[in-house]
Amino acid sequence: MNLKQLLEETAREMPQNTAIVFGSQRVSYREVDETSNRVANALISLGVKRGDHVGILMSRTPEWVINCFGVLKAGAVGVLLDAGAKAPELEPQLRESHSKALITEERFAPLVSSVLPGVPLLKHILEVGTDSYNALLAASAPASPSVDIEDEDEAIVFYTLGVLGKHKGIVHTHASVISALFALVPGLELESDDVVLGLVPFNYVIGFGMIVLVPTMKGATMVILPHFSSKNVLETVEREKATMLMGVPASFNALARIDEETIKSYDLSSLRAVLSGGAKSSAHFMEMLENKFGLTACEIYGLTELLIVTMGAIRDRKLGTAGRPLAELRVLDKNGREVPRGEVGEAVARAPWMMKEYYNSPELTAQVIKDGWFYTRDLVRMDEDGYLEYVEKMSSIIVPSGGVKILPEAVEEVLLRHPAVAETACVGVIDEYKGQIPTAFIVLKEGQSATADDIRDFCRQSMTDYKVPKQIRFVDGLPRTGSGQIDRRLLSTTKETSQKED
Repeated sequence: MNLKQLLEETAREMPQNTAIVFGSQRVSYREVDETSNRVANALISLGVKRGDHVGILMSRTPEWVINCFGVLKAGAVGVLLDAGAKAPELEPQLRESHSKALITEERFAPLVSSVLPGVPLLKHILEVGTDSYNALLAASAPASPSVDIEDEDEAIVFYTLGVLGKHKGIVHTHASVISALFALVPGLELESDDVVLGLVPFNYVIGFGMIVLVPTMKGATMVILPHFSSKNVLETVEREKATMLMGVPASFNALARIDEETIKSYDLSSLRAVLSGGAKSSAHFMEMLENKFGLTACEIYGLTELLIVTMGAIRDRKLGTAGRPLAELRVLDKNGREVPRGEVGEAVARAPWMMKEYYNSPELTAQVIKDGWFYTRDLVRMDEDGYLEYVEKMSSIIVPSGGVKILPEAVEEVLLRHPAVAETACVGVIDEYKGQIPTAFIVLKEGQSATADDIRDFCRQSMTDYKVPKQIRFVDGLPRTGSGQIDRRLLSTTKETSQKED
């Protein structure tokens, strides 16, 4: 089965089932199927061929889902782009992915125009909702396009830091994505009458896989919540009778802290489970969540490159762990030997749902895939009962509880361009509730001054908002190891400074 067939089979068997809810908008599986066929046929009429790369730069809406399936049905490869990206981030991704077309929205027009000179292969830009886009779809057939898609054909390119801390496209085939779905869905016990409320953008593997594809596989309903707030979640669960929440620890920590009187003022009886991924969750907050909401809290550990490593299933999970292995898993020491249960080592795994490659980067691919095994560069511990506990990354990559990865060096490079900054280090300061807080420690040049707001405004000019340090700490100097390197581990546990913190 491929992703085109996944949607078509569901639409054929359950055409009237509600596929997507977005505010007052409701879209059936038949509508998703037929409109995505029109998108596919429109792309083909523009010359998009099987295997061509098509960028998707859109808000989290039903149209995102429809157009992504349209790309896949045309036999093309969807390049999933961050709707919050700034020009210095977007341009290299469009160029290096060799995208020949881009599906976007009018609000992104100034951004897209600014990067076009650096993306010579980009020939077609479709702005969803415009007259020209609507006319193109109206002139395209609603029938399924006759494109032969093989299971091993490339399907999706995710742009992320990956385990190497380098922004590269991670390529997944139809087969790798489908195999992950078949491994994941049984543990969730998802059925066609389930209503999944998603709290993650679709360009991330959790958003696309868990919130879009998992419900599609079973004919369930995906509810899109464009902006997270605890109140929005509670109101939406009550209104839509949501049965499952899928998101990252930051969202669930916030929900766990809601007072019980507020919770009792909503009818949340439909809610049976949450699935957390993207970052390590807190056993304390997950237990609070279970007790306050009367649900089952599950956690999944995976990477964009290797979609699932372990999973806590509905009937087999252990708070404080990310569940049992679904992939073949080894935990190795620095010499490549397996460590005993209870000891920390690097997670090394293999499964049918491993990525095909880092796009156009065979050297980088060879650094992480060795003899068919994927080296995660994540330190983990397997307990005596066979449940995996995530410990930390071997690298300095920051992973806040929101799940997005931040490369400290990339933030530092921007900070050092500020005329008042002499030296800086960006780390994730550990907080039980908020996870790793992206924090910039800054040494100012002698005689220079700057405020935290000055620094943040400077950063926002060239990086996505989530990369902008949440805390700015001005210090007299940075701690260093005996070899002279910045002691990031010491900074990550720093609670207070003698100078101003914001």
